[in-house]
Amino acid sequence: MPSPPLTDRRLVVVLGKGGVGKTTVAAALALGLADRGHRTLLIEVAAETRTAAVFGTAPPVDAPVEARPGLFALSVDAERAMQEYLSIQLKVRPLVEMMSRSRAFHQVTQAAPGLAELVTLGKIWDLATAVRDGRPVWDRLVVDAPATGHGLALLQAAASMRDLAGSGPISDQADAIERVVRHPAATGVVVVAIPEELAVTEATEAVTLMRGHGLPVACAVANAVRTSPFGPGDADALRQVRADPAAGSAERAAAGAALATVDGAAHDAREVRALGDGCALPVAVLPVVADLAPGSGGIEQLSAALMTDPALGGAGAA
Repeated sequence: MPSPPLTDRRLVVVLGKGGVGKTTVAAALALGLADRGHRTLLIEVAAETRTAAVFGTAPPVDAPVEARPGLFALSVDAERAMQEYLSIQLKVRPLVEMMSRSRAFHQVTQAAPGLAELVTLGKIWDLATAVRDGRPVWDRLVVDAPATGHGLALLQAAASMRDLAGSGPISDQADAIERVVRHPAATGVVVVAIPEELAVTEATEAVTLMRGHGLPVACAVANAVRTSPFGPGDADALRQVRADPAAGSAERAAAGAALATVDGAAHDAREVRALGDGCALPVAVLPVVADLAPGSGGIEQLSAALMTDPALGGAGAA
């Protein structure tokens, strides 16, 4: 049975190596969903505040803040999430506050294998399942995940805990979270790359790993793709001008600059094809945007391009 379009899934996780514009893509997607009338929560993890550069508002760690109409932002910190979990389990808030002030507590939360990812995923689960007046609080949740390796660990945290716990309430909750994370009707994973060989290779490897773990990879996004206003015939004419000794130096220099644009666009197009072929996924293509500062209109431009790209309209499950 075909999976629903990415924009119809309640939980979207955006992955990618550092420097590929993962946060920008997550912000553009969340903005597009909010513009379509969905009450949307953009979640950053590890207490990051990267979306502040796009929306001008740093996401808090205590409660979501409205960055745009219908679009809210929140930063999830593992230690704070652990405190919340212990408060629920121990039901003694002063004890939890005393524990959280101790150096040992911080050392444990940082050193325990997979603990940060587990409590972070648990917090995302709580947000995804929150209900108010009989309705979900959030129509859509977009997670700006950590860089690829840590992002994969985040997605696998519930399965790891379920296997470790064996049985009991912790195992049951981990199993419930894992079922949602793996369900292609509820969750979609987006892999972001830029049109460079290393980034494309890493994205392809990440998709292979996620498929091996049964995670619902929905589509890839090629970010910062160069385009050219010149066609094949134009390029031939430009080459003739550049090679013509009778042409003036200014004309040859202009032809050379234009050909650099042509060659850059051709290179990026090849890498976009390699990304689609390597991942066996539909690829949404985002152009280079010079200014993403708040008020520049840059994030709106990317959001419009992303939301109208066919790659988001009917991607199959992994």
